[in-house]
Amino acid sequence: MKNQLLPEGFRDSLPELAFKEDKVNSIFVKLMQNNGFLLVKPPLLEFESSLFFLLNEKEESNSFRVLDPISQKMMGIRSDITLQIARISCGSLIELPRPLKICYSGDVLRVKNTSLNLSRQTTQLGAEIVGIGNNDCENEIISLMITSLKSLKIKKFFINFSMPTLIAALVKDFNLTNKDTDFVKKKFNNKDSSELEKISLQFKESIDKLFSCVGLSDLKIKKLKKTKFTKNVQIEINYFIRVIEKIVRYFPQLKIFIDPLENDDPNYHSGITFRVFSENLKELFSGGNYKVANENCIGFSGFTESLLKESSINFTFKKKIFIPKNIDVDKKNELQKKGFITFQAIKTFNKKQMTKQAKNQNCNYYFFENRVFGVD
Repeated sequence: MKNQLLPEGFRDSLPELAFKEDKVNSIFVKLMQNNGFLLVKPPLLEFESSLFFLLNEKEESNSFRVLDPISQKMMGIRSDITLQIARISCGSLIELPRPLKICYSGDVLRVKNTSLNLSRQTTQLGAEIVGIGNNDCENEIISLMITSLKSLKIKKFFINFSMPTLIAALVKDFNLTNKDTDFVKKKFNNKDSSELEKISLQFKESIDKLFSCVGLSDLKIKKLKKTKFTKNVQIEINYFIRVIEKIVRYFPQLKIFIDPLENDDPNYHSGITFRVFSENLKELFSGGNYKVANENCIGFSGFTESLLKESSINFTFKKKIFIPKNIDVDKKNELQKKGFITFQAIKTFNKKQMTKQAKNQNCNYYFFENRVFGVD
C-alpha cells in the first residue's frame, strides 16, 4: 500500500505505545473500581438528541456528525464521554441508589485539536459521582486524582480552580446582553480588560479586581476576601472562597492556583471547576460540578496520551519465549504461569532453526525438548 497518510490529528498506536497506553488505562480503571466506581462503556456514536442533551449550544459542540443510513437521522461521534455518563445516569441507571459512582475509559474524536492536545482521536478516562445532593465531594475527587497521578508516577503537578458561575452573576448584576457576554468571554480568555469600560466603568473595575486575584491561592484568596463586589458576584465569590479554603486545609501540600474568570469550555459546569497540570504545563485532568436532571454531580477526566507523556512508570515487558508448533497445551500454560509471554511457531523447527526464529521474533528464550534455552 503506497499511501498510508492519516488525517491530521490521527495516528496508529504501534505495539510498544499501545502496550503503554493499555497499562495507563488498566492502572486507572483498577484504582477507580477499588474505590467503589462501576465501569461503563457507552457507544462511540449516538443520535444528536441524546449525545448533546447536556450542552447549551449544540451547534458549537466539537463532534463529528454522520447520517445514520437506517433511521436517516443525524448522529454524533462522542467528543466527551462525560455527556454519555450524564445520559446513562438519568436513564438506564436511574434506579441505582445515590450517590452513583461511575468510571469509564474509551476513545473520543474531536473536530478540532488544541495547543494542549494535538490529537483529534485520543482515549479519555474519568470518574463521576452522580447524585451528591448538597454534599461537597471535592475532597474525594481531588484525592482520587492525586492517587491516580501518584500511581502513574507523576510527582510534580498543580491544580487550578475557577468558577464558571461567575459569568451568569456578572450578567445579572450588569444586565449584559448576549453580544456583551460573548465580548466579555473573549476578553476573559485573553486576560484582557481593555475596552470593558464600554459596558461601564464599574464593570471594568470589577473585572480588574478579579484579574488581580489570579495566582497562588495562599496569596490571592486573602486578597479576594478583602475585595468587595456587586451582589450576585459576591455570592459566588463567597462560595468559591469557602470551597478553596476547605481544599487548602485538607490538602496542605498541594500547590493550588485560582483563576476566577477562566472560561468553561464544555459549558455545562456549575459551581467549581478545576484543571490539573504537570510541571511541564501538560493538562493531566480536568473536571468540576455539574447538574443532570436536577441531580448535583462532580467528576474528572483526562487523556491517556497526556498522562503517558508525563508518567515515569517503568514499562517493562514480560519475558518472551518462542515455543514449538506442537507443544503440549499444559506445558504452554505452565510457561505462561511462570511469567512468560509465549510466541508459538507455525512450522516445525530443529534446535538451530528455533534459535534463529526466536531472535527474529525478539524472544529472550526458546523452548525445545522440554527445556528452556536463552537466546544468545
